[in-house]
Amino acid sequence: MAIDLETREGGVLVVSLNEPDRRNPLGHPVRQELVRVLSDAEGEDDVRAVVLTGKGGHFSVGGDIRDQGTRSVAQQRERFATVKDMVSRMVRFSKPLVVAVEGWAAGGGFALVMACPTIVASREAKFVASFTKIGLIPDMGLLATLPARVGPARARRIIMSNRKIAADEALAMGMVDELVDEGQAVDAACAIALEEAAGAPLPRQFIADWFARDVDAALEYERMIQPILLNSEDAAEGRAAFFEKRPAKFQGR
Repeated sequence: MAIDLETREGGVLVVSLNEPDRRNPLGHPVRQELVRVLSDAEGEDDVRAVVLTGKGGHFSVGGDIRDQGTRSVAQQRERFATVKDMVSRMVRFSKPLVVAVEGWAAGGGFALVMACPTIVASREAKFVASFTKIGLIPDMGLLATLPARVGPARARRIIMSNRKIAADEALAMGMVDELVDEGQAVDAACAIALEEAAGAPLPRQFIADWFARDVDAALEYERMIQPILLNSEDAAEGRAAFFEKRPAKFQGR
């Protein structure tokens, strides 16, 4: 299964991306399943909090490039409706939602991490945007969630440069909230989630709604633009360069 569920003591649901041999890519079926899992968890009284993580020592390498071939713009936008639903649920989640990052969080995996209200990372975790390397803009709300954590100028530089960010630097700039020893991220995230679950739920919901406003705008923008870019010649070149392990040669078309 691409997603594994485990209920821990205190009512914490641990949701694990579970394709460790491929470093947990976020293909369309995985995104659809995350929507279903989040919906079920929100409506289940026995679930007090959710922790999101990845199996096999990494969080996620991002979107499944094998699944990013040419489709009509209408088809692409329909797929991005699922992305919008998923991220909207995450940023407005009525219960504590904590992400536990071990190893790599790249591309869409990085964006998925940034969509979580609370971020716990291993000291060995690493982050990179990667979108422009394959001719795309950031999606999954990253155009809003990253600037909210590190500021617009720094976020723009992180996105455009695609430089790798180590865990200690991520903590220093406010990209993550807590660092723990390698292999301890899930346990620490569960403890934090239970602490947060003891708080009043109604203020949490209204506060989440307020901070989600900019994310809504980013999600709608990417739903309009990314389908066009996915069908571009540059995106096709970016995918080919990725598989051939060479620098891409973009032409601006």
